[in-house]
Order: sequence, then C-alpha cells, then structure tokens
Amino acid sequence: MPVEIVSTVKQYLGARRGDLLSFLRQIIAIPSPTGSEGDVAKRVGEEMTRLGYDEVFVDQIGNAVGRIGHGPIKVLFDAHMDTVGADQPGWTVDPYAGVIDGDTLYGLGSCDDKGSLSGMVYGAAALKAAGFPTDQASIYIVGAVGEESCEGLGVGHLITKGGIRPDFVVIGESSSLGVRHGHRGRALLSVTYQGKPCHASVPHLGDNPLDKIIPLLAGVKPLNQRFLEDPFLGRGSAVVTSVEVSSASLNSVPAAARVYIDRRMTIGETRERILDEIKSVLGGYEATIEVVKVDQPSYTGYPRGGEEFFPPWALPVEHPLVQAGIEAARAALGREPDVGRWDFSTDGTFTAGAAKIPTIGFGPGDGKWCHSPNEQVPISQLITAAGFYALVPWALAQSRRA
Repeated sequence: MPVEIVSTVKQYLGARRGDLLSFLRQIIAIPSPTGSEGDVAKRVGEEMTRLGYDEVFVDQIGNAVGRIGHGPIKVLFDAHMDTVGADQPGWTVDPYAGVIDGDTLYGLGSCDDKGSLSGMVYGAAALKAAGFPTDQASIYIVGAVGEESCEGLGVGHLITKGGIRPDFVVIGESSSLGVRHGHRGRALLSVTYQGKPCHASVPHLGDNPLDKIIPLLAGVKPLNQRFLEDPFLGRGSAVVTSVEVSSASLNSVPAAARVYIDRRMTIGETRERILDEIKSVLGGYEATIEVVKVDQPSYTGYPRGGEEFFPPWALPVEHPLVQAGIEAARAALGREPDVGRWDFSTDGTFTAGAAKIPTIGFGPGDGKWCHSPNEQVPISQLITAAGFYALVPWALAQSRRA
C-alpha cells in the first residue's frame, strides 16, 4: 500500500474527526427500529451529498445508497440503519444522546451499526480525496434496512431487484477492528402443537398442547452434541428461545402452543437436515415444524417478505478480497490485524451465503455491546475503521495489478 495514499486518507479523516462524530451523534439521535428507518436514510443521503458523492438515492425498500466512481468493478459497503428497541433495562445514559466520555461514545446503534455506517460514509469520501481512479471502480455505500428482523433482506433487495450486483462486499458489523471472512448461518424455527381447549376446572375434557411440548423442550439441548462441526466456523447449535400459547384466558386449557428454536448452522447443515433433527425429538406427538416467515412492509410501504433462514458462509483466507482486507487493515491499524470469523449473523448471510458474492467484514466496537444497555463504541476505532473502508478499494486495485 503506497505510503502517500495511507497518509492522505488519514489526514483527510483526521481533519474531519469532529464532522464524523457529529454525523454519528445525529443519526443516533434519530430512533430507527426496524420499519422506521426513513429519517435516518434521509440524513445519511444528505451527508453523502454534502461530501460530494456522485450519486445518492433511496431505493424501493428504503436503503440509503451513495455511489462514488463509475468504473466496471463494483465494491459494496453495507451497514444497517435499523436498531433494536431502547427499552432494555440498564441504560445509565440517554440511548439517543450520543454521550461522549473520553474515547467512548454511547448510544443505541453506536456499535450496531450506525458507527460503521458513519465510517463508511466518510471513508468513501476519503478514498475520493486520495485520488482513487474513479473510472476503474464504482464504490457503493449502503445504509440497509431491516437487518435486525431479517438479515440480508434489505441489501438483498438492492442486489436482486435494484440491478446492483457487486463484485465484492464489505460488511460493517462490529469486529473490534478484526477482518472477518465467515460466520455460521441462522434459522428461526417454530414448532406448533394443536390441542383441545376447555375450562381449567375440567382439564380431562380437553387436550393440553403444553403437555406435548415437553419432549421437545427436553430434547433440543442434547441435540447440540450431534450437530456438525466445521474447523473454521465451529459447531452448529440450537436453543429454545420462546413458547407462545393460544388461550382464552389463564384459567383455560390452551388451543395451541408454539415453541421457537434459534438454530445456528455450520457448513454442511441444510434445511432438510435441521428440520429432520427437530422431528426426531417430538416424542411421537404431531406438530407442524416451519421456518418462520417475515411479512411486514418496510418504511416505504414496500412489502418485505422472506424466511428466517440464512445459510452459513466462509471465504477462504487466500481469496484476493480477504487478502485486500488484511492489507487495508494493516495499513489502517499500523499492525497485523486479527483475522477470523464472526460468532453472530450479518447481512453477509445473503451476500455470501445466498448470492455467493465474495464478502468480508470489518467494524468498530466489540460485539458484546450489540443489543445491550449502554451500547458503546471507541471513537478511535471509528476513525480507524473509516480509514480501512477507504483503503480496501486501493488494496483490491493493487492486487488486481499484481
């Protein structure tokens, strides 16, 4: 990586550190639970326009998209705009205030994913300022919708319906500034049992579906020992996360019971395989096993539909994109980066898992703060991540010339 390019990028970002932090605090201040990302998308588009992007638009489903360059190689940077709710107990600061204490910025979405989105918006501008040959590549920065309810759905719409199929994807989920090149897949399963409702005073007249779920509740945990294990991604896992009943009252035998299971999949674990595993622990009771479906419109009113089934993925460390990521991280950090996998699921489950587009990830912040009270991100990592996002296209161009 040429020293003068790295120096120009760092100087650009250093001079705009205050602007980047101000922008991040502004989008943290805008509540954006899934389905309500519109005002954040508008603010992201305004910042892209102010920074001189070549094209800025919002697509049908509501993704905020900015482009720099017009070359044939397409590199897409993805960070989601939606957040979980702010109603978890334990917050000691206003989750929307963007409180700064030393090198730490607190706020809902600061680590997941508005911090990396801010870094990407400014990183692409730094890339342009460093003289990147814009006739060689098109750099897309995408503030995606709907990741928290169905990862991959927003960016997947842009790729499948919006006509922008990138050659490479960089995901901005938190990685403590490590390069990530894979993660396990995820499926949300529901198992529904039917019963015969009746008044609780005469339970012998009914058929209680809660009696039927006991073999399943007892059987899921032992199943974990039978799941496949991949040397890089690790072993698949399953856990019961919720039980719902359909009941007239708390003194009635329910008409139905539904058990939800979060299933993390490693390489080789298919839809058929994971459904058959659940069938094996029903204890002889009849039940309907389904992959949960998402069916709610985006904030633009576009009908979002999909399944909570996301394949695992892993890009070989020798792949040119992974190597470009390592080179860019080395230049941004000034040291060798940590290289490995994510333990959670991201939009990469669509870009790499379903669409088979080479994908890596890199983001500021520690994943332990995602979905947690007092969510936070180190400010120094924000600036470093922005530098990484600016340098990846340079590293890719360099590898293609080699």
